[in-house]
Amino acid sequence: MVKFKLTKRINPQKKDEPAKWYAIPSVVNRQTTREVCKIVTRGSTTYPTEAESTFNLVVDGIPHELQLGSSVQLGRLGWIRLSFGSEGVEDITKFDAASMIKNLKVIFTPSKELMAEIKNGLTFENVGVVEEGFTFPDTRSYLTYKETGQLPVQGGTGTGGSTEEPGGGTESGGDEETDDPLA
Repeated sequence: MVKFKLTKRINPQKKDEPAKWYAIPSVVNRQTTREVCKIVTRGSTTYPTEAESTFNLVVDGIPHELQLGSSVQLGRLGWIRLSFGSEGVEDITKFDAASMIKNLKVIFTPSKELMAEIKNGLTFENVGVVEEGFTFPDTRSYLTYKETGQLPVQGGTGTGGSTEEPGGGTESGGDEETDDPLA
Protein backbone atom coordinates (compact mmCIF):
# COMPACT_ATOMS: atom_id res chain seq x y z
CA MET A 1 0.00 0.00 0.00
CA VAL A 2 1.40 3.39 -1.00
CA LYS A 3 1.35 5.83 1.89
CA PHE A 4 0.75 9.56 1.54
CA LYS A 5 0.28 12.68 3.64
CA LEU A 6 -1.88 15.68 2.89
CA THR A 7 -0.36 19.15 2.85
CA LYS A 8 -1.86 22.53 2.03
CA ARG A 9 -0.12 24.53 -0.67
CA ILE A 10 -0.71 27.44 -2.99
CA ASN A 11 -0.35 26.51 -6.65
CA PRO A 12 2.49 28.74 -7.93
CA GLN A 13 0.77 29.03 -11.31
CA LYS A 14 -2.47 30.18 -9.62
CA LYS A 15 -1.20 32.41 -6.83
CA ASP A 16 -4.47 34.32 -6.61
CA GLU A 17 -6.40 31.16 -5.69
CA PRO A 18 -6.62 29.88 -2.10
CA ALA A 19 -4.35 27.05 -0.96
CA LYS A 20 -5.60 23.51 -1.60
CA TRP A 21 -4.81 20.15 -0.04
CA TYR A 22 -2.43 17.96 -2.04
CA ALA A 23 -1.24 14.39 -1.46
CA ILE A 24 2.52 13.89 -1.15
CA PRO A 25 4.16 10.46 -1.06
CA SER A 26 5.50 9.21 2.27
CA VAL A 27 8.39 6.77 1.86
CA VAL A 28 8.40 4.25 4.70
CA ASN A 29 11.38 2.11 3.69
CA ARG A 30 14.41 2.27 1.42
CA GLN A 31 15.58 -0.89 -0.33
CA THR A 32 19.27 -1.06 -1.23
CA THR A 33 20.42 -2.65 -4.47
CA ARG A 34 21.76 -5.59 -2.45
CA GLU A 35 18.37 -6.12 -0.74
CA VAL A 36 16.51 -5.97 -4.06
CA CYS A 37 18.97 -8.44 -5.62
CA LYS A 38 18.33 -10.85 -2.71
CA ILE A 39 14.58 -10.56 -3.30
CA VAL A 40 14.66 -11.03 -7.08
CA THR A 41 17.06 -13.99 -7.00
CA ARG A 42 15.06 -16.07 -4.50
CA GLY A 43 14.11 -19.35 -6.05
CA SER A 44 16.61 -18.98 -8.88
CA THR A 45 20.10 -20.33 -9.53
CA THR A 46 21.52 -16.80 -9.63
CA TYR A 47 23.31 -15.63 -6.51
CA PRO A 48 22.37 -12.16 -5.22
CA THR A 49 26.01 -11.04 -5.57
CA GLU A 50 25.96 -12.03 -9.26
CA ALA A 51 22.82 -9.99 -9.87
CA GLU A 52 24.27 -7.01 -8.01
CA SER A 53 27.56 -7.26 -9.90
CA THR A 54 25.73 -7.33 -13.24
CA PHE A 55 23.58 -4.37 -12.21
CA ASN A 56 26.70 -2.41 -11.22
CA LEU A 57 28.32 -3.17 -14.60
CA VAL A 58 25.27 -1.71 -16.35
CA VAL A 59 25.41 1.38 -14.12
CA ASP A 60 29.14 1.78 -14.87
CA GLY A 61 28.41 1.97 -18.62
CA ILE A 62 25.59 4.50 -18.44
CA PRO A 63 27.58 7.75 -17.84
CA HIS A 64 29.67 7.23 -20.99
CA GLU A 65 26.59 6.65 -23.12
CA LEU A 66 24.79 9.69 -21.69
CA GLN A 67 27.91 11.82 -22.31
CA LEU A 68 27.74 10.75 -25.96
CA GLY A 69 24.17 12.07 -26.15
CA SER A 70 22.47 8.67 -26.13
CA SER A 71 19.34 7.76 -24.26
CA VAL A 72 19.76 4.40 -22.56
CA GLN A 73 17.14 1.67 -22.27
CA LEU A 74 17.26 -0.37 -19.09
CA GLY A 75 15.25 -3.37 -20.27
CA ARG A 76 11.67 -3.45 -19.01
CA LEU A 77 12.58 -0.78 -16.44
CA GLY A 78 12.52 2.13 -18.90
CA TRP A 79 14.81 4.78 -20.38
CA ILE A 80 17.19 7.39 -19.00
CA ARG A 81 18.51 10.48 -20.75
CA LEU A 82 20.15 13.80 -19.94
CA SER A 83 18.26 17.05 -19.75
CA PHE A 84 19.35 20.61 -18.95
CA GLY A 85 18.44 24.26 -19.23
CA SER A 86 20.56 27.23 -20.17
CA GLU A 87 20.90 30.95 -19.93
CA GLY A 88 19.72 32.83 -22.97
CA VAL A 89 21.66 35.21 -25.19
CA GLU A 90 20.51 37.77 -27.70
CA ASP A 91 23.62 37.35 -29.87
CA ILE A 92 24.17 33.70 -30.89
CA THR A 93 27.94 34.24 -31.07
CA LYS A 94 27.97 35.02 -27.32
CA PHE A 95 26.65 31.61 -26.28
CA ASP A 96 29.18 29.67 -24.18
CA ALA A 97 28.00 26.13 -23.42
CA ALA A 98 30.54 25.55 -20.63
CA SER A 99 29.28 28.45 -18.51
CA MET A 100 25.69 28.87 -19.71
CA ILE A 101 24.27 25.34 -19.65
CA LYS A 102 22.76 24.80 -16.19
CA ASN A 103 20.66 22.38 -14.18
CA LEU A 104 21.95 19.14 -15.65
CA LYS A 105 19.54 16.31 -14.80
CA VAL A 106 19.14 12.64 -15.54
CA ILE A 107 15.55 11.93 -16.56
CA PHE A 108 14.09 8.46 -16.02
CA THR A 109 11.03 7.47 -18.04
CA PRO A 110 9.50 4.18 -16.92
CA SER A 111 8.33 1.76 -19.59
CA LYS A 112 4.60 1.39 -20.22
CA GLU A 113 4.91 -2.24 -19.13
CA LEU A 114 6.49 -1.28 -15.79
CA MET A 115 3.90 1.42 -15.15
CA ALA A 116 1.07 -1.01 -15.89
CA GLU A 117 2.57 -3.53 -13.43
CA ILE A 118 2.96 -0.83 -10.75
CA LYS A 119 -0.61 0.45 -11.19
CA ASN A 120 -2.15 -3.03 -11.17
CA GLY A 121 -3.78 -3.40 -7.73
CA LEU A 122 -2.26 -0.19 -6.37
CA THR A 123 -3.95 1.20 -3.25
CA PHE A 124 -3.25 4.27 -1.16
CA GLU A 125 -3.27 4.96 2.58
CA ASN A 126 -3.38 8.38 4.25
CA VAL A 127 -0.69 8.41 6.96
CA GLY A 128 -0.97 12.00 8.03
CA VAL A 129 -1.71 15.65 7.54
CA VAL A 130 1.12 18.19 7.51
CA GLU A 131 0.46 21.76 8.56
CA GLU A 132 2.91 24.40 9.78
CA GLY A 133 5.70 21.88 10.38
CA PHE A 134 3.57 19.47 12.40
CA THR A 135 2.50 16.06 11.11
CA PHE A 136 -0.86 14.90 12.41
CA PRO A 137 -1.23 11.10 12.28
CA ASP A 138 -4.50 11.22 10.37
CA THR A 139 -7.22 13.52 9.06
CA ARG A 140 -9.42 12.94 12.13
CA SER A 141 -6.66 14.18 14.48
CA TYR A 142 -6.11 17.24 12.29
CA LEU A 143 -9.83 18.11 12.25
CA THR A 144 -10.06 17.60 16.04
CA TYR A 145 -7.15 19.99 16.50
CA LYS A 146 -8.84 22.57 14.27
CA GLU A 147 -12.02 22.31 16.37
CA THR A 148 -10.45 22.22 19.85
CA GLY A 149 -7.04 23.84 19.41
CA GLN A 150 -5.46 20.94 21.30
CA LEU A 151 -2.68 18.88 19.73
CA PRO A 152 -3.09 15.12 19.73
CA VAL A 153 -1.43 13.37 22.65
CA GLN A 154 1.19 10.82 21.67
CA GLY A 155 0.66 7.58 23.50
CA GLY A 156 -1.16 4.29 23.47
CA THR A 157 -4.07 5.54 21.35
CA GLY A 158 -1.91 5.97 18.23
CA THR A 159 -3.07 9.55 17.75
CA GLY A 160 0.26 11.30 18.34
CA GLY A 161 1.90 13.48 15.74
CA SER A 162 5.44 14.44 14.98
CA THR A 163 7.24 17.57 14.02
CA GLU A 164 9.07 17.63 10.72
CA GLU A 165 12.82 17.93 10.79
CA PRO A 166 14.81 19.86 8.17
CA GLY A 167 15.30 17.75 5.07
CA GLY A 168 11.86 16.19 5.15
CA GLY A 169 12.28 13.55 7.86
CA THR A 170 10.17 13.37 10.97
CA GLU A 171 11.03 12.97 14.62
CA SER A 172 9.00 9.78 14.61
CA GLY A 173 11.62 8.26 12.32
CA GLY A 174 9.92 8.26 8.92
CA ASP A 175 11.92 9.02 5.81
CA GLU A 176 9.87 11.24 3.59
CA GLU A 177 10.54 12.04 -0.03
CA THR A 178 8.16 14.07 -2.06
CA ASP A 179 7.54 14.30 -5.73
CA ASP A 180 5.38 17.37 -5.30
CA PRO A 181 4.32 18.74 -8.69
CA LEU A 182 3.99 22.16 -7.11
CA ALA A 183 7.43 22.27 -5.47
